[in-house]
Amino acid sequence: MQLDIYHNNINHLNDLIIKQKKKLSGIMISRIAAFIALIILIAFTIYLGNFNILFGAIVPVIIFGFLVRLNSREKTYLSILEKKKKINEDEISCIEGDYSHYGNGNRFINSQHNYSHDIDLFGEKSLFQYLNRTTSFHSEEQLADLLLNFETDKIEIKNRQKATQELATKIDWRQNFRANGLHFKSNESEIEKLLNWKAKEIPVFENKAIWRALLILIPIISIMSIILASYSIIPSSLLVFILFIPLGITGKNLKIINTQHKNIGNYLSVLSQHQVLSNCIENEEFVSEKLNLIKSKLKTNNKSASIEIGKLTKITEQIDNRSNPVFAILMNVLMLWDLNYLFKLKEWLSSNSEEIKNWFEAVYEMETVSSLGNFHFNNPTNNFPEMDKDIVLSAENLAHPLLNNKTRVVNNFELDNLQKFTIITGANMAGKSTFLRAIGVNLILAMSGASVSATKFSFTPLPLFSSMRTTDSLSENESYFYSELKRLQLIVNKLKSGEKLFIILDEILKGTNSKDKAEGSKRFVQQLINYKTAGIIATHDLSLCSLKNDFPSQIENSYFDVEIENDNLIFDYKLKPGICSNMNAQFLMKKMGITNSI
Repeated sequence: MQLDIYHNNINHLNDLIIKQKKKLSGIMISRIAAFIALIILIAFTIYLGNFNILFGAIVPVIIFGFLVRLNSREKTYLSILEKKKKINEDEISCIEGDYSHYGNGNRFINSQHNYSHDIDLFGEKSLFQYLNRTTSFHSEEQLADLLLNFETDKIEIKNRQKATQELATKIDWRQNFRANGLHFKSNESEIEKLLNWKAKEIPVFENKAIWRALLILIPIISIMSIILASYSIIPSSLLVFILFIPLGITGKNLKIINTQHKNIGNYLSVLSQHQVLSNCIENEEFVSEKLNLIKSKLKTNNKSASIEIGKLTKITEQIDNRSNPVFAILMNVLMLWDLNYLFKLKEWLSSNSEEIKNWFEAVYEMETVSSLGNFHFNNPTNNFPEMDKDIVLSAENLAHPLLNNKTRVVNNFELDNLQKFTIITGANMAGKSTFLRAIGVNLILAMSGASVSATKFSFTPLPLFSSMRTTDSLSENESYFYSELKRLQLIVNKLKSGEKLFIILDEILKGTNSKDKAEGSKRFVQQLINYKTAGIIATHDLSLCSLKNDFPSQIENSYFDVEIENDNLIFDYKLKPGICSNMNAQFLMKKMGITNSI
């Protein structure tokens, strides 16, 4: 169904793109015609020596100017149509398993984080890359923060779910929102400077009343002087003196003007993007509380973010016109152009600089929720979790969301209360680590407000902590074993401080000998069940399963099996109650010729 929708969208957009290109061709022909008409009028003026004909040139000049603006607007529309087409093509690729064209969030990889490194939250083929439909650096940061900070407030999670569900149904709005964000791509490196742009950076206009009067009177005096001089009412020398006054005032403040002009050149793309994205949000009707809260951030103190950012965009565009030296000299003589717009800029900053950060944050937040909505739309068999204070985790037909839904194997799992652990054993490649990551990834999706890859999913929101992929540190002269001990110590310290945790561990004490590992692992698990925690432990050490004999109500044993048929390994990747009895290391070594060569 989703693929059909995307294919239909592409076909419709192809038709619109063809029509739009024809329209632009028509505008180009009309512009050429207007230009030729202007040349003809000029030629007739020269040929006939009748300069009154030039008054007729106003018509083609006006038409040409209108067509230039129209061409710019229609080219923008064509670009957005093409971006929408690419969006639909990328979604088809994503559903088919290729989502490499989205940002992978490599910069957020942190091996010290509570869980992100263990479950491949960032990087190529990561959950972040699969979810990411943001269009800016800061929106990516917002999405990363959502995944990295485990939410435990049930009301907030429920509000996120409702927002995600609503945006999942708004495919046209989501695609238009994203297409505009991609078209008006902003200069990310300048956003922080823009958000900290303050009126005090413009140390002129302290006396607003005097400056307001000067900025009105001087242009009037300049224009009146030109008119009076043309009728010889005042001498030319006086006219020159008068016209040098605005140039002198501008020259005195030239350093400040140049500094702000330099800033503006970098800010224009940022402002253009946020103006159009703010407008998209402001003009859409939402039902969910969270989406309306985001929208409300764009309309505060009777001000609309899109209108106010639009005003700033126009101010910056007008100041940027001074890049043309002829325009700059002429308009500063006649209109005090630079100072007029610098004055407007300072007034805008005085009025809005404290609010612009919230406006930008609203756009980033909407892109994040839109990413979750897109994820749910692409995965219609997903379901939204329920929160249950009486159960830690219960999942039916649970799968890893990044695995192909046609071939992936689903499993059921349950931990009914705190101070309980499931110990999972199994042969190599039987599916233990994938299952652990499936649990972790779906818990992160659940707390984020997204749907999960399960037909039913109930959980108590508990902070997630994992230890699956410990790394050594050459720079800190730290061994693999010591790194793991530090991570286990961190878990214990959190529990001792009163925190409740959901813990996922893969092979405790991998960096030490078998006897040490077996005894140390048992002692660690025995300590864990004394705290308000629950979780899953995967291991090859079957002796750890004996803990169920000592703690029958707190320890469950489960396993992934492997069968050898016709000299081949057969995996079903199904979680079963009990302890694994079939291991495959020796078989694989023999199969690969490793043992025979020793």
